[in-house]
Amino acid sequence: MITFSSDFKPYFQIVQLGCGANGSAVIQQITQLMNIFGIKGSYMIADPDTVEEHNLKNQLFLPKDIDQKKATVLARRYGNHYNVPVFSYTQSYVDSEQILTNLFNDEYIDFGFCQLKIPILIGCVDNNFSRQLMHRYFLSQEDLIYIDVGVEGSRVPQDERTMSQWTTEEKTDFMATGWTGQVVCGLRWKGETILDPVCTEFPDMLEDEDPIGPSEMACSQLISKEPQKLLTNKYAALEVVSYFSSLFNELSLPNHKSYLTLKHKCKVKVYPVAFSRLLGTE
Repeated sequence: MITFSSDFKPYFQIVQLGCGANGSAVIQQITQLMNIFGIKGSYMIADPDTVEEHNLKNQLFLPKDIDQKKATVLARRYGNHYNVPVFSYTQSYVDSEQILTNLFNDEYIDFGFCQLKIPILIGCVDNNFSRQLMHRYFLSQEDLIYIDVGVEGSRVPQDERTMSQWTTEEKTDFMATGWTGQVVCGLRWKGETILDPVCTEFPDMLEDEDPIGPSEMACSQLISKEPQKLLTNKYAALEVVSYFSSLFNELSLPNHKSYLTLKHKCKVKVYPVAFSRLLGTE
């Protein structure tokens, strides 16, 4: 188990990339936890996408939010409701390490009596270009917790037919997919990689030879061709929040990664940290 010293009051600087189906649920629950535990920190949400009507089915948005920036809506709603400082970055996709560095700028942060800054990067994206970017950023940092969540998409026909018009084989493919996901917690402290990040655990994510950044794609192209099942999104978000519950409540990271499957019932296989380490005593 990784434990941070309780001798110093922590300040949690959280930056999250993506606020779609997984991301919007993560934001709601983490801001609620920050309120419950009286956490001193800040939360930056980075996503330039606007709310569209189809988002209302599987993301935490209301009809009145349509055509507004997702990150702005969620920052305002949950920041105000839970009395937590939540901010949004909507100018562009985070497609460079410099933008990510800027999002972690702490020049204007009031740390108060906090002596231990714990920076946290949350990845709620559905593309490996962004994961590769976050991986490089992670390896360049002295101190960083990097939590990435991903879920399997449901296999659907690539045309406009309704489900009633699908073949039996297409329906079978749809029902057999979209039920799995994973959460990986990477950790660097004082320049040492203590827990491997998602791209080290799944090296195929680094093997995309011609990745295209989100900003290079039209919005219509960004709509997933493999829609995610709502139940998988909800449980994946809950698993992310379980890492924050331990961190906020006990200043600890007991687990390195989690695998989820929900085809018949929810099963979560958790891989605990296999050693003990006390950090933040410097």
